[in-house]
Amino acid sequence: MTAFIGVPAFIVSLATGQVPASQIAPTTPPLAFEVATIKHTSPDFQGIMIDLTPGGIFSTKGYTLKDLIGFAYDVDNGQIIGSPKWSDVERYDVIGKMVAVSSPTPANAKLMLQTLLAERFQVKIHRETREMPVYVLTVAKNGVRMKPSTVGDDGAGGAMPIRGAKIPARDTTVQFLAASLQKLVLDRPVLDETGLTGGFDFDLSWRPDPSQFHGMGDKVRSDPNDPDLFTAMQEQLGLQLAPRNG
Repeated sequence: MTAFIGVPAFIVSLATGQVPASQIAPTTPPLAFEVATIKHTSPDFQGIMIDLTPGGIFSTKGYTLKDLIGFAYDVDNGQIIGSPKWSDVERYDVIGKMVAVSSPTPANAKLMLQTLLAERFQVKIHRETREMPVYVLTVAKNGVRMKPSTVGDDGAGGAMPIRGAKIPARDTTVQFLAASLQKLVLDRPVLDETGLTGGFDFDLSWRPDPSQFHGMGDKVRSDPNDPDLFTAMQEQLGLQLAPRNG
């Protein structure tokens, strides 16, 4: 059974480019959580959290409806057009138990969340292409400073936890870094134009501004002596992050 929150139906546009077939939800039958609950986040909780356990329990805490749509459809919040104002303000906790026959992967969790959003919030979407502000990630003039991962690296294993404004990454692709910055840190899409492939080891540490981390950058743990994100990307990783329309 699911907890129901009564809200009006609406249609949003997702400003995207070509949609990979892997991101299109199956039509029959749609994947759905076996059990799901939705409730408003306690005012005492000021952060955001998302988790998927090996046992197939998907949960978010402190997510707005726009955050949930962005995660479910792999887009930045700035690419969601036409949603009501409250979808940026009201925050929700979601807990969903994935059906036993489904693999507890992030991809399946996103498809199940799409189904839940359609059922409980009556969300309907269509995709279109628009020009909009983005960040473009390229290799800096002095070259890459990240260390390519090799077998036997200390701490290797495909990990990239975001601990406040610190990212100790091991065997992580630049594509995953760009996607994580887009979803959790920055306020617009991040386009990877580095051409870099393979995994890298790196440590990124910066001083966030208030616009980052969904407008809560001034509340995120950081070292006041660290540089801003754009300087840190160049000095520590050898990557340049620049604003552009795209």
